[in-house]
Amino acid sequence: MKKGKLSNLEQFFAESFGHKVWIGVDVHKRSYSVAVCRQDGVMVSWKTAADNNALVRQLLVHGMEIKALVYEAGPTGFGLARTCQSAGIPTLVAAPSRIIRPVSPTAKTDSLDCRKLAELAAKDMIHSIAIPSEEEEALRALERRRHQLADSQRKVRQRIKGFLLFHGIEEPTGLTRWTIQAVQALAQIPLREALRDTLDDYLEELRHVQQRILALERKLAAHTATLHQRRLSCLQSVPGVGRIVACSFLSELFRPERFQRGEEVAAYLGLAPFVRHSGEKSPAGRLCPTGHTRLRSLLVESAWLWKGRDSGIQAYYVRMLCNTGLVQKAITAVARKLAIILWRLSCEVRAYRPA
Repeated sequence: MKKGKLSNLEQFFAESFGHKVWIGVDVHKRSYSVAVCRQDGVMVSWKTAADNNALVRQLLVHGMEIKALVYEAGPTGFGLARTCQSAGIPTLVAAPSRIIRPVSPTAKTDSLDCRKLAELAAKDMIHSIAIPSEEEEALRALERRRHQLADSQRKVRQRIKGFLLFHGIEEPTGLTRWTIQAVQALAQIPLREALRDTLDDYLEELRHVQQRILALERKLAAHTATLHQRRLSCLQSVPGVGRIVACSFLSELFRPERFQRGEEVAAYLGLAPFVRHSGEKSPAGRLCPTGHTRLRSLLVESAWLWKGRDSGIQAYYVRMLCNTGLVQKAITAVARKLAIILWRLSCEVRAYRPA
């Protein structure tokens, strides 16, 4: 840092003792751009190494009254937020999509970004997303890893079907559902040596992925039971909701009691339609693509099962289908109702914590 800038920075800190300040941080892998906005509007910014503890010490040593430290959610995670919170600094992690942006293109630098965050925080124009604990975040990472393996399994199956189609090989009976007998039949199809080796390698990859999925499901069930034992069994009492859906729901929401209304849960999961009304025109609302995509698809799959096992929900589905005329909208309405029911059950059942 240049000497002149260092002198200005030290002078700002000396004059800010006891003053209320708001801090914006533009977070990167190796560096942080930091801006401090004082209550009188004076602002200073500088660049420092990406060291959470060093940044906290630098901010606390000058005796300023820190009202909020804010940065954008991104690939660096919540490490800075947890370090600041443990030091008693109020911290906001802002969703990038929720930050006010200029209409016309303007200059963009790390220094300008952190200054903008500090200004918005001083005007109370930033709302934080929920910050999970390390334990909650670890459980969510394990649950998302399971979904990644499920995607890998689907891709391998698609490759096998594409291989059979390209080489004119008839699919065994039951391959649509990927039964054990169908997979065994694939291993018995007479083929040229090179084709046989290719198909065997595909089957070996499929077996490996399936073994990893089963292993992760056992670990996920054990970890989820540690955090949400009573909630887990309660959620599975709903028709159509199995262990995977219940684990995914609890790990993604991680603290269901932080929501005040069912509408908030539906919006968080991307199951709530939003309306853009102007004048006499009131177009039908569409879903806002937010939340975890895989959990939303799991809830829709569970909604189909729920509809088939509950006559009341079947009637609700038929009524929504008559109103909308679209199967997709009707089943999404059922999935939204299911999500709200699961949230209410999660809030009513006290989370189990081992002694």
